[in-house]
Amino acid sequence: MNMTESTIRLAAIKLISRNGYESMSLRQLAAESGINASTLYLYYKGKSELLLELILEYLQGLSHEWKRRRPAVAANAALKLRAFIACHVRYHLEHQDQAVLGNLEFRSLDEDSLALVRQARRVYLKGLQDLLEQGVREGSLSCAEPKLMARTLFNMLTHACVWYQADGRWSVDDVIRHYSDLVMKMLGAVPVATPRAKPREARS
Repeated sequence: MNMTESTIRLAAIKLISRNGYESMSLRQLAAESGINASTLYLYYKGKSELLLELILEYLQGLSHEWKRRRPAVAANAALKLRAFIACHVRYHLEHQDQAVLGNLEFRSLDEDSLALVRQARRVYLKGLQDLLEQGVREGSLSCAEPKLMARTLFNMLTHACVWYQADGRWSVDDVIRHYSDLVMKMLGAVPVATPRAKPREARS
């Protein structure tokens, strides 16, 4: 990806996260990118193609980050699940605009594009499902329907990107701690003591 295409994508993420996909015009995107409107067509046939690329980029980035941070194969499922929660939540809060776009604007895609997005998401969810199934086999996690639970956890953890405020009371680590404790209780895992961080306004 060259600098111009990268600039277009960053501008699109900014505009869509601010105003919504349907409200963004190619003329606005060109102006935000600092290029001629005709130049956009050298990279994308239209808005829908750009939206698909942005959503797939979000899902691929998420999968890549989990592969990078995933604990060793020999680790037990509870440890892997904590690592997954931390990775998933941190990625969504550090790429907040892209995450919101990837989870709210996919409804604007046509059926063929939706099929590609759903496939990419299924691959990611299958990794979480496998992790939950490992926990059931080990007896470290209690989960009657791993496939359904994987979807439930994805939606719950992803929702943090909707309400989180970088200048708010909670840090990224606070959010991760909250969701980790909640999920591990849901799945009956043995609790792990984690130190509580001071509220932001009390920090030096």
